[in-house]
Amino acid sequence: MEEKYSCIIPNKFWFNLKEACTLKGLNYKTAGNKPWRQPNRGIGDGKVGGRKVWRRDTIIKWLEQTDEDLE
Repeated sequence: MEEKYSCIIPNKFWFNLKEACTLKGLNYKTAGNKPWRQPNRGIGDGKVGGRKVWRRDTIIKWLEQTDEDLE
Protein backbone atom coordinates (compact mmCIF):
# COMPACT_ATOMS: atom_id res chain seq x y z
CA MET A 1 0.00 0.00 0.00
CA GLU A 2 2.93 2.34 0.49
CA GLU A 3 3.22 2.80 -3.29
CA LYS A 4 -0.28 4.31 -3.29
CA TYR A 5 0.77 7.13 -0.93
CA SER A 6 4.37 7.64 -2.05
CA CYS A 7 3.34 10.22 -4.66
CA ILE A 8 1.03 12.04 -2.22
CA ILE A 9 3.23 12.19 0.88
CA PRO A 10 6.30 14.44 0.75
CA ASN A 11 9.59 12.60 1.14
CA LYS A 12 10.61 13.85 4.58
CA PHE A 13 11.17 12.19 7.95
CA TRP A 14 8.95 14.11 10.44
CA PHE A 15 5.35 15.29 10.11
CA ASN A 16 3.52 17.44 12.65
CA LEU A 17 -0.20 17.17 13.34
CA LYS A 18 -1.18 20.01 11.01
CA GLU A 19 0.68 18.44 8.08
CA ALA A 20 -0.79 15.01 8.84
CA CYS A 21 -4.33 16.39 9.00
CA THR A 22 -3.86 18.13 5.65
CA LEU A 23 -2.79 14.84 4.06
CA LYS A 24 -5.80 12.95 5.50
CA GLY A 25 -8.33 15.74 4.96
CA LEU A 26 -9.10 15.92 8.68
CA ASN A 27 -9.86 19.18 10.45
CA TYR A 28 -6.86 20.19 12.59
CA LYS A 29 -8.97 21.34 15.55
CA THR A 30 -10.99 18.12 15.55
CA ALA A 31 -7.80 16.07 15.66
CA GLY A 32 -6.42 18.27 18.44
CA ASN A 33 -9.53 17.73 20.57
CA LYS A 34 -9.84 13.99 19.85
CA PRO A 35 -6.45 12.29 20.25
CA TRP A 36 -7.76 8.91 19.07
CA ARG A 37 -8.13 10.47 15.59
CA GLN A 38 -4.44 11.44 15.53
CA PRO A 39 -1.73 9.21 14.09
CA ASN A 40 -0.81 6.39 16.48
CA ARG A 41 -3.81 7.38 18.66
CA GLY A 42 -2.10 10.60 19.75
CA ILE A 43 1.25 9.13 20.75
CA GLY A 44 4.01 10.93 18.87
CA ASP A 45 7.11 9.21 17.55
CA GLY A 46 9.19 12.13 18.81
CA LYS A 47 9.21 15.84 19.49
CA VAL A 48 10.55 18.68 17.38
CA GLY A 49 10.34 22.18 18.78
CA GLY A 50 8.23 20.90 21.67
CA ARG A 51 5.52 19.53 19.36
CA LYS A 52 4.58 15.92 18.69
CA VAL A 53 5.77 14.58 15.37
CA TRP A 54 5.33 11.28 13.54
CA ARG A 55 7.52 9.37 11.09
CA ARG A 56 6.53 8.93 7.46
CA ASP A 57 5.71 5.22 7.90
CA THR A 58 3.39 6.01 10.84
CA ILE A 59 1.56 8.58 8.69
CA ILE A 60 1.15 6.04 5.87
CA LYS A 61 -0.41 3.49 8.25
CA TRP A 62 -2.71 6.20 9.64
CA LEU A 63 -3.83 7.27 6.15
CA GLU A 64 -4.83 3.68 5.37
CA GLN A 65 -7.20 3.56 8.38
CA THR A 66 -10.86 4.47 7.96
CA ASP A 67 -12.85 6.55 10.45
CA GLU A 68 -14.43 3.36 11.82
CA ASP A 69 -10.96 1.88 12.45
CA LEU A 70 -9.91 4.98 14.41
CA GLU A 71 -12.83 4.74 16.82
